[in-house]
Amino acid sequence: MDETAGSGEADRARIGREYFSYVRGLCAAASISTITELIVNFDWFLSVPWWMKVVRISITLLAVGYWWALPRYDPQLRHAFTVGISFFILRSVTLAQVAEPHNAAFFYSIALVAVTTLAQTRRDILITLVVGALAFLIARDGLIPPKAYLGFGIATLFAGYFGMSFLSFRGRLFELLSRLKGQTRTDQMTGLKNRRALHDDLEEDFRRLQRNGTLFSLLLIDVDHFKKVNDRYGHAAGDALLKALAADLRAGIRNLDRFGAGEDRVYRFGGEEFAVIVPNADMDAAAKVADRLRRRIESTRFDADPDAGPLPGAGMTISAGIATATRGMHWSELYNAADLALYRAKNLGRNRVERADRAAPGVVAPDAVASAMPARADANSG
Repeated sequence: MDETAGSGEADRARIGREYFSYVRGLCAAASISTITELIVNFDWFLSVPWWMKVVRISITLLAVGYWWALPRYDPQLRHAFTVGISFFILRSVTLAQVAEPHNAAFFYSIALVAVTTLAQTRRDILITLVVGALAFLIARDGLIPPKAYLGFGIATLFAGYFGMSFLSFRGRLFELLSRLKGQTRTDQMTGLKNRRALHDDLEEDFRRLQRNGTLFSLLLIDVDHFKKVNDRYGHAAGDALLKALAADLRAGIRNLDRFGAGEDRVYRFGGEEFAVIVPNADMDAAAKVADRLRRRIESTRFDADPDAGPLPGAGMTISAGIATATRGMHWSELYNAADLALYRAKNLGRNRVERADRAAPGVVAPDAVASAMPARADANSG
């Protein structure tokens, strides 16, 4: 299995959402232009038939409404294309009005090119060209000079060529960016996602929680007494054990995937420290997942790196802390709660799972826990 495949797909989706900065700018420009035109031509607006008033108001509401809604909901590129085509069709109706023939060429060319940049498939571009061709063909005879139709035809061909080229360019660009971004979000030794990916995914999950109430829990996992492995057998053997442990955690989550966690929800964010995000799981469900992982690791014997020699009884145990996200919580608060639970698990003897909602009496927490994923793993004694 390609170690970066899972993160690559997630990065591709994330980069696709970032493309909406262009879409938002396009909607903002359309909103400003329609509102300005409505104000400047208000006398004309009052004189047109009622259906034309409805069209012009619909154009304004469509542009302003979608621009306003984009940052507040999950963006879908296919929705942007649908809105763009709808805007283009409504705006094309006004080509048949005497008051606007001087705007026809400029509007048609700019709008056609803008909509083709929103196309997701070749079929979308074909639809845009058909709609564009019909737009000026239905205009009243005599309102647009005959020679202008040649210009409209050239503009249509150019928009089609531009749309196809832009579609191909954007696909290659997204693929390249997703690969580069995937590399920055992947731990090169284990192939798991890294600290940066954990930060990004937690923020995304919190946005989903605020939007529709989807619960999720965070498991922080630490390998017990790992420093002793490095000190006794060397760092090469330690690295080999971490790779084996990462693969086993990934396999364990895949076997327990009734929660929809997926193996790409396992992270290595420092030394011997790992994390798992369990979506659609409250504290009780996440505790069961963590305990099954703990028992799985405890019963597994891991082979060491052949270059380092075999490790006698190369078994490992893990300690885990669990916290469940709630609305209004920041991702750093969730992390700190799980980190404190992990500290209790280690303080109470290791090879155990502790929950953030059940503080054990007599266990003193650290004086301060960093608010943004402290890089304490390398200095941790295990």
